[in-house]
Amino acid sequence: MTLYGYTIGRPNFYDPDTDGLCPVWRFPIPIPIPPSPSPWPITPQLIGNIRVPNIPNANLGGLGTNPITGRISAVNAPRLGDPDPQPSIRVSNIDAPFAPVISLPTRTPSNLRRFGFDSGADFGRDFSAAGQPIVLYNISGNQSSSNGVPVGSSLYKITTANPGTLSLVDSFGGATTAARTQGTQPTNPGKFADGLAIDNLNPGRTRALASDFTNTDETTGDTTRNNLYKVDLLTGQLSAPIVLRNSSGQPLNLNRDSGLAFTNLTGSTQRLLALLETGQVYEITGFQDELAAPGLSLGTPTGTSGAGFATARLLGTVNLPGAAAGTTDYEGFTIVNE
Repeated sequence: MTLYGYTIGRPNFYDPDTDGLCPVWRFPIPIPIPPSPSPWPITPQLIGNIRVPNIPNANLGGLGTNPITGRISAVNAPRLGDPDPQPSIRVSNIDAPFAPVISLPTRTPSNLRRFGFDSGADFGRDFSAAGQPIVLYNISGNQSSSNGVPVGSSLYKITTANPGTLSLVDSFGGATTAARTQGTQPTNPGKFADGLAIDNLNPGRTRALASDFTNTDETTGDTTRNNLYKVDLLTGQLSAPIVLRNSSGQPLNLNRDSGLAFTNLTGSTQRLLALLETGQVYEITGFQDELAAPGLSLGTPTGTSGAGFATARLLGTVNLPGAAAGTTDYEGFTIVNE
């Protein structure tokens, strides 16, 4: 068996020949992961292209692997006022063998609209339901107030039936407000995340991480910038930031959209990898204490309370068409054991 990473290209909104066309790419992930400082060059394979009928520019920015079926699904990034002009979309079976199935989940309640412009996704257990069935979680966020909406993130879940239902995960800090339902206010103000990874080897409501690989000052006085957040899958709440550093211990200084994925490889050390829109792959270490801490509390690597830290090390670059030039973005990322 071999680990493969999957990503999907963001359509070129300005090219009528590619408008709305989303290419799905697959690339090998060597295990054991090569040691630094020898980043590996990665050659991807085109699996197929997706065009969502009647919905132009369907930016499928979040990818997740179902731990039961081993198949990949993608969810589109929201836009302000989603589903006007665009509904929520799930495209299943986009891994090999490539057999896309497009679903438009039913919003619950019917006036629900997702918040934000960026998106991450992964499958995990629904801790609010009997039997804890597998659902597709989607974290959606906005990182800059220049977009005209507040900075923040909200968590959603989509059931695996076709078309399934879409609902907001928001059971902390009082009753859900109309603004959160309408997608004009985030449930987690001031905390932007566009990648999501859920640990399905050791399931638990807070065994999930969201990523933010930007150096934008998202709130007044923000000094953390490149962060991870623990995610409570029952309440939708994000933790205080887990600050990302480079291998030398300095603050990470990146400004890219990202995808996040656990290897979820049984019998092996759990690995956490991130894919940036430029094709760079990072391994993240030092998060284990934070992830194992009860609830959303954070611990340092020595286990004491306080701010959390993790290290991001560049492993290599996937040679994805247009990634280096910035003409095509690759924002979704997931891992499959094939």
